[in-house]
Amino acid sequence: MPEATTKGAAPPTPADLVLTPGPWREQLAALEPCATMDSAIVKYLSPPLRRLGEPAARVVGFALALAASASTLAYLGAHATDVHTPAQFAMGFLGVAVVAAWAAAEAVRLAGTPAGGYEKASTADVEADKADAPPVGEGAAPALRAGAEFAVLMAFIYACDRTDLVAKGPKHTEPKDFWMLWALICVAAVCTLRGCKTPRCLAREQTEEWKGWMQLMFLLYHYFAQGQLYNAIRVYIAAYVWMTGYGNFLYYSKTGNFGAVRVCQTLFRLNFFVVIVCLSLRNEYMLYYIAPMHTLFTLFVWLALRVAKAHNKNGKVVWAKICATLACVWLLYDVDWVFRHAFGWPGMRQLVAFHDPLHPEFKDELHEWHFRSGLDRYVWVFGMACAAGMPWLEAAYAKVDAIRETAPKGAAFAAALGAVGVVLVVYGKEVFLLDKYAYNKYHPYTSWLPILAYIIVRNLTPWLRARYLHLFTFLGQVTLETYILQFHIWMKTTGLNGSPKFLLVLFPNYFWLNFAVVSAVYFLVSVRVFRLTVALRDALVPEDAEDLPAALGKLGVAGVVLAAAGHALRAAVPKA
Repeated sequence: MPEATTKGAAPPTPADLVLTPGPWREQLAALEPCATMDSAIVKYLSPPLRRLGEPAARVVGFALALAASASTLAYLGAHATDVHTPAQFAMGFLGVAVVAAWAAAEAVRLAGTPAGGYEKASTADVEADKADAPPVGEGAAPALRAGAEFAVLMAFIYACDRTDLVAKGPKHTEPKDFWMLWALICVAAVCTLRGCKTPRCLAREQTEEWKGWMQLMFLLYHYFAQGQLYNAIRVYIAAYVWMTGYGNFLYYSKTGNFGAVRVCQTLFRLNFFVVIVCLSLRNEYMLYYIAPMHTLFTLFVWLALRVAKAHNKNGKVVWAKICATLACVWLLYDVDWVFRHAFGWPGMRQLVAFHDPLHPEFKDELHEWHFRSGLDRYVWVFGMACAAGMPWLEAAYAKVDAIRETAPKGAAFAAALGAVGVVLVVYGKEVFLLDKYAYNKYHPYTSWLPILAYIIVRNLTPWLRARYLHLFTFLGQVTLETYILQFHIWMKTTGLNGSPKFLLVLFPNYFWLNFAVVSAVYFLVSVRVFRLTVALRDALVPEDAEDLPAALGKLGVAGVVLAAAGHALRAAVPKA
């Protein structure tokens, strides 16, 4: 990934790269994705806009973008497969407004650009870790540009899944093709072997790698409809939830940062894209159950460590908190009336209710939420326990690493692998190989076993702890985006609140060509949405806690304005 540069510095242009010595890989990595487009814009648009002057350029940019974006939405609406709601009109209004505002700002920039250069409003190719993120620049221009690109991508998502513009087809269910593709991906991943920056148990690169390979198999499981892998996929989802407990526990216990800014940044990252997709496509929040589940359990970890936070360095207090958290989760999920009261009040019920069009026999709105979140209700607490107990595992590995003689060290490795093997054999025979319905009954209480086994084996030697597969690590950074977008631009759903039962087809009768092209677009859009989400988070959620109330107030006012605009447009536009 690109190295971080000084905040506010302009990214290199293609011309800069031609003059830059060094390997072509480094030059390619340094290339800002929008640099080529920016250079073309400067070359062809800047001269006429400079002649117009900044005031006229603003009007021209705004008018042209307004006309183009409004026409695009009208065209998509004409090909839509369902009637639009006020919320969808509000999202359309927001997208048009942001694109027009960005175009006006960009036109002013171009009109004031000297003949020899251009200060670009980068969309900021940011990563989750700000230390690795390129700068987004100063002022509103970068946020407007990120918002405009996000709006264009949302229109693309809508066109793919909610219009008749893109064809759909049946899924390809051949197991041999699934496993052949998976083997090729693994070979490619091995070719990207790299060293960790700080070798240790469950280094950041390693947990991202873990998420990456699980996510790829999860996605291919859906794409190829490999239902026989259901139990394995359930374990993978449990591992994601485990990381919620593990990662958040480590962060809060090490930093002690329980502030509102951190909470808002986390909630924005988890929910911004999901909420926009739900409003734009008229889906319920629970269709993407991963987001509400991770949100709830993230808040629970925060609450557990926030209470009596001054004692978080006391091991006994920490373990008492973990045990108390486990008891509270049991009370919440296993005592029905407590669950109904906790999630059944009007505001919360509307948030987690789900109406499955494929299963209208389910009359209980809370059934899906109880089932989905209940399957992994304990594993995130186990994640907290693993984070608290990680020093013990690291100390055990250190003792084994200190053994100089080959035979004793080999015996230690053999003992560890043997113990893990016995546990996995018993687990596999008694639990994992059951049919999906029987397995679901045991999953909440046993999913931690394969997770712990993977942690032990994956970190068994110093060599394993010091290396990771970069392909999987890269993909592990965009799991939320790939999870959501698989529904709408990789596959096609059955409609409102629908599951991805079909494949998106650009090349009929050419499965592998279609798969390659659609997959490339899908992953590219996923990466862009991830980076734009983080850029917008940085623009909308201030770093200073004193500025947070004002920022939230502005967002609230914007929400009211959008709601009013949505209802007004819905009333003004006749229903088809």
